[in-house]
Amino acid sequence: MISRVFERVVFIELPGEERPVPAGLFTLDVVLGVGTFQYGRRYAERPQAIAIDPVNLPLTDREYVTRKNDGIFGILRDVLPDSWGRYVMAKHIGVPFGTHKDYEFIDLISSNAVGAISFGMTPEKSTTPSEKSVSLADLADVAKVIDQAVEDQELPPEVLALLRQGTSLGGAQPKCTVMIDTEEWIAKFESSKTAVKYPGIEYATMTLAKRAGIRVPEIRLESVAGRAVYLIKRFDRAHGRRLPFMSTFALSNLDIDELERGSYPEIATQMRKFVSHVSDDHHELFRRMAFNMLVRNEDDHLRNHGFIYKEGWRLSPAYDIVPMPSRRKAKNEFHLALNIGNQGSAANMTNLLSQCARFSLSQGQALEIVGQVKEATRDWEAELLSAGVSKNDREAVRWSFEWHGGA
Repeated sequence: MISRVFERVVFIELPGEERPVPAGLFTLDVVLGVGTFQYGRRYAERPQAIAIDPVNLPLTDREYVTRKNDGIFGILRDVLPDSWGRYVMAKHIGVPFGTHKDYEFIDLISSNAVGAISFGMTPEKSTTPSEKSVSLADLADVAKVIDQAVEDQELPPEVLALLRQGTSLGGAQPKCTVMIDTEEWIAKFESSKTAVKYPGIEYATMTLAKRAGIRVPEIRLESVAGRAVYLIKRFDRAHGRRLPFMSTFALSNLDIDELERGSYPEIATQMRKFVSHVSDDHHELFRRMAFNMLVRNEDDHLRNHGFIYKEGWRLSPAYDIVPMPSRRKAKNEFHLALNIGNQGSAANMTNLLSQCARFSLSQGQALEIVGQVKEATRDWEAELLSAGVSKNDREAVRWSFEWHGGA
């Protein structure tokens, strides 16, 4: 008989500790979809203890309760795989895709998951397994196996083991972790199921973002078996340690069915409660919002922004910025995934500037940032060409870069 109550100790990696320490207890009534979390007394007494979620789960002795997302707190949902990882895990354990409940993935993730959280049956030690990253030399084999998996071919266990290596990472596109000179990176591959090949486009767009003054991790573009692979250095890892991470999805405390309420200005307001350099990070968030609008990145959802803990919470480096392929339209109208201002998610300059004060900016300062972003993206096509993006793929995203006419 399946137990009605699912219970796991939540562990976190902290500076000065050799292994993950027990932070608190998560319980879930799987029938009612009600989850609880409570910090352990010993954890709270640690001088270096931090809240795993400083806004929704502050470090107190109270028991927290949620009915959102089937009872799984957002900070715990952050570490669970998205569609690509779930698809591969289903193949690995031999069950139909989509049959696993969210909480069942808690015991399937590895230490490659984002951030510093892991789980255990008891407070003695975390049982989340470590998983070795592949090397650059292995990427050709991984790319071949990904092609087979995308085509839904049957794969032998030894091949599935290689593929499973990247399942604890979020996102919908095929990826894996790779070790380069003792540092962990994420490799993102082409998918045979998409008409547009994204690695070169993402590399070029992130290069433009850096030029626009946005903090981005170190990135690379490699050719593997004749195809482009986009590499981004993990910012949630430092000298072999996992660093605490929280997405804006967790921060916003929204249900998966409430994502249309996600909002840049609301994120900025929440940041005042816990970010250590609020003004700087407010300006950075506005710059990213402007950049996402000017390159038509409509996938700027709540899990594609986050915060990293290094002697205090800061806005993490930017990631997952990709223009949306689109044909030119008679009216330059589109929407971002997150709300921008008074007109909701509508992508236009009036809306972009409408709530700039919530980002600690005057309208003049906001306009200056917009001008810098426009100037940085002006030579977008040369950057994509330099990244080896094909003519067809450049044409697919042309309107995304040119819709505003540089005005």
